[in-house]
Amino acid sequence: MGEIVEKETPQTEATTVQEPLEEPKETDKMLDTKKDDAKEKTASPQTSKPASPNAGQKSPTLPQADPAEKPAGGNGEEIIDIPTENGNKPNGAADEKKVSKEEREVKPKKIPIGGLKLPGYFMKNKPKAEGDGAEGELLEKDKELAEEKEANGDASKDEQKPRTGLGQRLRSLFVRKPAADKEQQKKPLTNGDADAKSEATAEAAPGEDADPPPKRGLLNAIKLPIANIMPKKRGGDDVEMGLGKAGLASMETLDDSLKDQDTVDRAPLKSNGADELKSELKSEKLAAEQKLAAEEEERERPVSVWCRLRGYKCSVDDALIVFGILLFMLLLAVIGYVLTHETLTSPPLREGRYISAVTSCGMVEGVKEDGAFAFRGIPYAKAPLDNLRWRPAQLISKIDDCWNGTLQTHNGSAVCMQRLGNGTTIGDEDCLYLDVVTPHVRYTNPLPVVVLIGAESLAGPSPGILRPSARYSRSHDVIFVRPNFRLGVFGFLALDALTKESHPRTSGNYALTDIIAVLKWIQLNIVHFGGDPKSVTLLGHRAGATLVSVLVSSAKLEGLYTRAWASSASAIYPGKPLQESERLNQQLMATLDCQDAECLRAASSEKLWAATPDTWFQFPATVPQAEELSNANRHEWLVLDGDILYQHPSESWKQVPTASQLHQPRLVMGATAHEAHTLKLRELHANWTAEEVRSYLQNSQLGAHGLTDEIIQRYNATSYAALVAIITDIRTVCPLLTNARLQPTVPFYVVTQGEGDDQLATVDADVQAILGRYEPHTVEQRRFVSAMQQLFYYYVSHGTVQSFDTRRRVIIVGQDAQAQEDHDHCNYWISKDIVPRYARVD
Repeated sequence: MGEIVEKETPQTEATTVQEPLEEPKETDKMLDTKKDDAKEKTASPQTSKPASPNAGQKSPTLPQADPAEKPAGGNGEEIIDIPTENGNKPNGAADEKKVSKEEREVKPKKIPIGGLKLPGYFMKNKPKAEGDGAEGELLEKDKELAEEKEANGDASKDEQKPRTGLGQRLRSLFVRKPAADKEQQKKPLTNGDADAKSEATAEAAPGEDADPPPKRGLLNAIKLPIANIMPKKRGGDDVEMGLGKAGLASMETLDDSLKDQDTVDRAPLKSNGADELKSELKSEKLAAEQKLAAEEEERERPVSVWCRLRGYKCSVDDALIVFGILLFMLLLAVIGYVLTHETLTSPPLREGRYISAVTSCGMVEGVKEDGAFAFRGIPYAKAPLDNLRWRPAQLISKIDDCWNGTLQTHNGSAVCMQRLGNGTTIGDEDCLYLDVVTPHVRYTNPLPVVVLIGAESLAGPSPGILRPSARYSRSHDVIFVRPNFRLGVFGFLALDALTKESHPRTSGNYALTDIIAVLKWIQLNIVHFGGDPKSVTLLGHRAGATLVSVLVSSAKLEGLYTRAWASSASAIYPGKPLQESERLNQQLMATLDCQDAECLRAASSEKLWAATPDTWFQFPATVPQAEELSNANRHEWLVLDGDILYQHPSESWKQVPTASQLHQPRLVMGATAHEAHTLKLRELHANWTAEEVRSYLQNSQLGAHGLTDEIIQRYNATSYAALVAIITDIRTVCPLLTNARLQPTVPFYVVTQGEGDDQLATVDADVQAILGRYEPHTVEQRRFVSAMQQLFYYYVSHGTVQSFDTRRRVIIVGQDAQAQEDHDHCNYWISKDIVPRYARVD
């Protein structure tokens, strides 16, 4: 690393080719130095003046070459004189004749310490030699390299321009960039500028007039290392001067060069224009410092956010990122507002699960269930006991009938007296209570109310499967209200003894008065539970649907409800006048051995149930039989009492609907395709074959009319499912469709999606899907649940039924809800006079 290849030029003028000579080793140089006392000794590169062994001798002065022209010896080489062996100049040294270039020997220039500047290396506390020819030559080369870089700068701009990612551009959105910095970033630094910057910042000036170097700013500290690490295009001169790959000499080589100063002939140090260059560098340094100071001052000046945003150039990616951030912040704000608003408008929870609400009779406390709040067992009317037995329901209007403090409504109340399917009776006469399930207890944003009225028959059981779901109350934002109402003889008994002591003169239909009292209670109190009294939907199932269908035709309900939904109701409505019903019910008075109402009220509930005839509980549910025609005096629980029911419902259906009713029907009717399925019928045969189905039909009233073959061909009746579909059409679907045809605005639906081994759409399928108790096992069943819920809850919220058209009124709900013009099987049964003659009666 320390060896330097020397070149020697012959002294003859005709010879121009220089042959390289082997350079003597360092030890030989030292020996030659000791023997030759006449050679000049040069000063150390660290001193400002060259040293001479003889002060009286004058060093030979070489003509100063023009920096623009290069000697013939090569680029950047110094021309020196070669003395003779005796130390005298050849051919008369006394004259002032100049030595020609050909007579001079070209010796390589050793690089002095500090002559090479690299990033990260500097000479600490070592003054720089003035008039160093190597320094001037290096500066000239840097100048030439700078000109080359400026000439080729346009071609390398794109390569040196750094790529900016989305994250960096997003961060730079909030960082202020002065205009000078942006221009400096767009224009890449050349090698000459980088070296000049490095020279200006790395120079240590211990002299008298040299100012201490200021601290480098942040911008300068970033730009200078970047400029220094840029690759430079090295030429042959740089390699010879030691500026190639081996650009940094080791400390041993530098020490050897100091010891071998006497063995190398050096020309007197000359400035070569270094003073002028230094002054230029100082001026540039001063200008750079002033520029940095101005940038610092500009950077510290406060700038508004609006000016920063205006100065920022936004791209499509930046706009999308900003839009996403704003959307996310808006979503957080909305969520925070909803949670805060709900907290402010809802009463606090006690122990994290109990919540209180206000009623017209006092405070009630509910409990949190599945994200909703349940209030179970709120009294809505006076207990129908003693003198209030067989009287219309009476709202609690006096403070003496109310409770003190807060009523704990955590658990459900007892159901009303009723008879189960196996003949047992359960319940209590003090049963006029209701349950409320609400997702919110607040006074803002009231929610629609759904009143659940369920019963398998008018004698019981009730409410059956029609129980409120806290989970669906929360997910669909509705409030469920499920009331108890009187059943059997306690809810529908019409007798002359009861009519005489009441005002107005009527009896029976007490269950209807219970439901009317519930609707009145809702109008007064549901607002305290977060409900909307102007959006009340009645949902009736089976016998409860029969009550709903009758009530919507009564003037007593005007203003108490908004819309109604009846599922699998009975198509036979009360048609007997009050006097005839009272006469038929005298059989109960005879059994109890009572002559007046006081005796009836004194009888126990068990005695009353035991005195009720069994024929009042028996209703045919299979194929029509011959004995049904002879039973003209079959029992009907509902009567035309003259107070609630003035006329048959069909008379009110014949009225011309208004324009609003055409778009928002007040009633929706429907049933399931296999509503007549019962375990008793299914267990008649282990496996219903085609022959067994034919035999069963032939032994009925259908076979008596000679319709067996036609029915089997129409329904493909070879299985149990086909047999149940025949019975359902006769008993429920077609009679209900007949009633729906009398009301042009009433949609009618039929559920056909089956489940189980026989793929039956049972009587509870639609209501179970609405309340979320239907368990789907296939994709088709999941789609059915979604379609059924969409129909019902959209009707509750908007008052219209999707897929309904007055020209296509029948909606078949399988996997999806599809409308069609009519139900073909019903037209067949109507033409054969089977429907509505054998319709089901509750």
